[in-house]
Amino acid sequence: MTSNARDYIYIYDEESHKIIVIDGETGEEIDQKEDRVTSLLRYFSEEGETAKLRKFAIWCAHQTNRELKPIQAKMLDLAEKAVYGKADTPQLETLYQKTEGTAVATNTVGLQHGSTNAPAFLATRECVNPDPYQGALQAARFHRLWADLVARETSDEESAQKSYLREMEVSAAEQTIQNTEQKQIDRLLDLMNE
Repeated sequence: MTSNARDYIYIYDEESHKIIVIDGETGEEIDQKEDRVTSLLRYFSEEGETAKLRKFAIWCAHQTNRELKPIQAKMLDLAEKAVYGKADTPQLETLYQKTEGTAVATNTVGLQHGSTNAPAFLATRECVNPDPYQGALQAARFHRLWADLVARETSDEESAQKSYLREMEVSAAEQTIQNTEQKQIDRLLDLMNE
């Protein structure tokens, strides 16, 4: 994601189960190029490291959630079980499909209004994605979106107090995304060394 997220619209695509970023001015979809995190996730996938992919998705979900709702706790519990081979793909698929309606509602109400709870819930849901690579990939994107929304929230409050902070806003948001991505890379490197 780029630093100019203020003019972006986030839409949850029900068919592909991923977030789509649209430029608010042009209406065009933003190409989400492969980054370092995606490269590492693809490496884990190619190596068959499904447990590490799930661990990373769970880590992303924990980063975005200060408090868990019961359904989120249920998703994380099942994802943890999957990490240790105590849950299978049909169980993950069932819970993933069961939460589809909530994910759509979260997009409609939450993401469209810039709620930080929306990407937090969606990152948690990706922990039970039957495809661990896609789950980890989307959890990482929702984690970055969450960090961006939190930074904007803080920046908006500061900007309301002091108008000269507006110029610093873009720089702060960009730095937040870079810091979040670096945290993700650090976590993936830790997992690689396990």
